[in-house]
Amino acid sequence: MNLVLIASLLAALLFPAAAPCAVTTPSSTQPQTPLRVGIYVYEPFILKTSQGYEGFSMDLWKEIASELGRGSDFTSFDSIPDLLQAVSAGKVDVGISGIFVTEDRLKLVEFSQPFLQGGLQVMVHEKRGSSFMKIWNGLRESGHLQILGLGIAVILAATLIVTIAERRWNAEFHPDWANGLAESFYHVMSIVMTGKSSHKGLPGPWGRVLAAVWIAFGVGVVAYITSSVTSIMTVNSLEGIIKGPRDLPGHKVGIIPGTVGAQYCHNQALDTTPFNSLPEAVTALVAKRIDAIVLDAMTLQWYDNSHLELPITEVGPIFDKKSYAYALPMGSPLRQAINKSLLKQNESGFLETLRKQYFGDIQ
Repeated sequence: MNLVLIASLLAALLFPAAAPCAVTTPSSTQPQTPLRVGIYVYEPFILKTSQGYEGFSMDLWKEIASELGRGSDFTSFDSIPDLLQAVSAGKVDVGISGIFVTEDRLKLVEFSQPFLQGGLQVMVHEKRGSSFMKIWNGLRESGHLQILGLGIAVILAATLIVTIAERRWNAEFHPDWANGLAESFYHVMSIVMTGKSSHKGLPGPWGRVLAAVWIAFGVGVVAYITSSVTSIMTVNSLEGIIKGPRDLPGHKVGIIPGTVGAQYCHNQALDTTPFNSLPEAVTALVAKRIDAIVLDAMTLQWYDNSHLELPITEVGPIFDKKSYAYALPMGSPLRQAINKSLLKQNESGFLETLRKQYFGDIQ
């Protein structure tokens, strides 16, 4: 026993560094592995440039990652659903883009504290002309069609009366009904539209009285048609046929699959056309292959402000309001640290500065 004790003391004296080495733990200053960050390029939240990735969500994330002392390995995905599936499966540590927090998505992933408020909006062609269907619908909704229908009935009745009178008093009139009705209709419409006709008129004083009354009726019909159509065209030109989400039924709506805007349109059973990106959808809108686009308001307004040369604009209020956040796997140990950093970015004013940089006074 004494020999063992003596040997231990000698070892400690001869090799003083041996004892500390036996209990040394890995240094906490060792660099940590980079975080696996999934992204979906979605302007202006994620933009791909020659220098790498930029955008509102990316710039904010770089501040958070710097504070966490972690690097980032980025993996790009083709859509938000693909990105969320990767987050849910644990293939990435965090998903960043313009991601709305929704009830369905909360079944797949957790979300960080929201860092931006938004919602959906409708984009339309700015030069909204008055097509035949727009004019027709406007006349119908304003009650003009009923009056015009009555006028047409009077014209047809007058055509029949003139034909019967001509067959009775004009021996040179067409003997067959088809040609007789055609000629009478031509004369009736000539008086209605121009106030003049080559027709010699009905015989007797009452014939002249009827002709004068008919000319007055024709002038009134033409004036009414012109004023009613002009008023409808003016309204359509000023307001457009699509003024907000309530006007979307019956029109072709551009969507980007996997977005909240696309889900809204499907829930409303709208006639949708899918596009891979917003620029593709806008190209179709400018070419009038679709009538509107439904997407989150921040993206639509940013794109509009960035492409002032295009005849596009947003109409109606922001609806179906939601929050933007980062997506995390269920039970992620990063959530608390990310939320803490987001609070710090908000309190320091960095988040507000970044919002104004990308969106100005949109909100």
